[in-house]
Amino acid sequence: MTQLPKPTVQQAVESLSDRDEFKAIVQFIRDERERFFADLRQCVETNEVMKIVGSVSTLDELLLLLEAENS
Repeated sequence: MTQLPKPTVQQAVESLSDRDEFKAIVQFIRDERERFFADLRQCVETNEVMKIVGSVSTLDELLLLLEAENS
């Protein structure tokens, strides 16, 4: 049995980007990012700030990966 080549992440994003389900996931990530910014305004300890900044950074990387075709 011949194995099909595994698609790259970029290829997968391209093939899914027009689907409503994919768009809902991307919107959820954007909303969570904004929620983290709101939480950041309420931080009082440095450790809290670092955790939230790490989360925002991770979500930013995901959005860059998932929205690469839309740029």
